[in-house]
Amino acid sequence: MTRMRTAALACLAGLFLGTQSGQADPPRDVRAQFAEAMALHASAPQDGIAALLALAQAGYGRALDRLAYFHLTGQSVPRDPHAARALYAEAVAAGHSRSLVSLAKVEMTLGAFAEAQTTLDLARAARDARAEPTLAWAHATGRLGPRSDPAAGLARLRSLAAENNREAQLLVPAALISNPAAPGLSAPLRDRLEDRAAQGDARAAEALLRYLRLRADPTGTPEARVALLETPGLRPKIRIEEALHLAAVQQARRFWRAAEEIVATAPPAVLPRALVVTARLNRNAYLRLLQKELDALGYDTGAPSPYLRAPLIRAINRFCRDRDIALACKPGPLKSTTIKALAAELGTARAETTPAVRPQDHQERGDGRPGRT
Repeated sequence: MTRMRTAALACLAGLFLGTQSGQADPPRDVRAQFAEAMALHASAPQDGIAALLALAQAGYGRALDRLAYFHLTGQSVPRDPHAARALYAEAVAAGHSRSLVSLAKVEMTLGAFAEAQTTLDLARAARDARAEPTLAWAHATGRLGPRSDPAAGLARLRSLAAENNREAQLLVPAALISNPAAPGLSAPLRDRLEDRAAQGDARAAEALLRYLRLRADPTGTPEARVALLETPGLRPKIRIEEALHLAAVQQARRFWRAAEEIVATAPPAVLPRALVVTARLNRNAYLRLLQKELDALGYDTGAPSPYLRAPLIRAINRFCRDRDIALACKPGPLKSTTIKALAAELGTARAETTPAVRPQDHQERGDGRPGRT
């Protein structure tokens, strides 16, 4: 693991250290420097990345962990799970053992199943309370590939949840989504998650929101889901996706207008997913959103309309040429490939025209780290 010294840091250094010349020396306390770097990232992402890089090069594990997270999610740097894996390994080598669980998840994503299991064993040895529930969840959801034992994983996860293990309780809903034939949430566990959400536990609210929709649980009434959506600290990608699905049920006739209001609040990194979800729910609403995004970038899309008319087609084609995605756009504006390509590029365009990342886009958890993705 210590051999995984990163080209990612060198690459970041080339990109960002040049912006730091002439600045005053940071405070001596490294934790204070880290807090300042995270606050800076929320208001000036590239400057925040440069500050985190300086701490990472000095061997500060939490800075390495955050850089890994940003590479994994594509926040302020290109999305690169391989770089994320290397940076998480750097964080572990620097003594930040909490990065082990994150490292294991990236390894699963990259198909390194044996390594992921070994990493979780290391996390258990380091007494990370998340390690055993995460290993059970990985088995239950098939994230360990051919090494997975879904039945045993789900049973272990349920057992841990019954022991009031918070991490296990939060992971059971996702495991049940992956195992639709399995019995649903037990009444005691549902009540416990609802209590957690009512007390402001955003992760509990997120777990319930996805479970109630994807398992079509009869207790997931629109009113119950609205209440969960009001929980403070929901990650934008969860809040926006679930709000769109709920609006499609509650406001079917005016969904296009509801979608406009919801998607207008999406940070750049979430916009692509918001557009793709809208397209799946209602193509006319998607076309109106597409028109608004292109209008905001200065393209002439014609009169406001939820229909695919000639001016919008011309604007789409021009945008595709301008952004060098003409090949991806070739199948046609309403084809899945084109929708995804347009959505991704519109997210990039919104990031380029957004002066600062809004604070709510970086909600932090109790351990001082941004919420999971």
